[in-house]
Amino acid sequence: MYNKLKNIEGVPLQSKEVVGPALVGSIEYFEGEKSIYHGSLVATTKRLFLNLEDRGVICIEDFDYDRITRITVEDLLMVGHIVHLWHDDQLIVSIKNISEGKLDKFLEFVYKYKGRYTVEKEALT
Repeated sequence: MYNKLKNIEGVPLQSKEVVGPALVGSIEYFEGEKSIYHGSLVATTKRLFLNLEDRGVICIEDFDYDRITRITVEDLLMVGHIVHLWHDDQLIVSIKNISEGKLDKFLEFVYKYKGRYTVEKEALT
């Protein structure tokens, strides 16, 4: 199941978009009500993909980097790392109980390409 959650096969990528690292764990998704799924966050050079497993079906949603205004990380003794993605003051997604993926590499990749995405977007306007 881990490989299916890290996979975004069949999703059309944008020009020059490259798939990067992924984190697999428990996803708390805050679209309307809070829902909890087994899932993953997959980073690319242009956006983040949220893969959620619901009754054996993988649902994929993507977030452009400009939708994510802040990323915070908590380190709790009994739970481990929790990564929170925010849009202004609204929590969009959290991932905890990370069972696969290297958090440092994931965050380094996201910060790098989120910064590039913001600079490119500002240059176009």
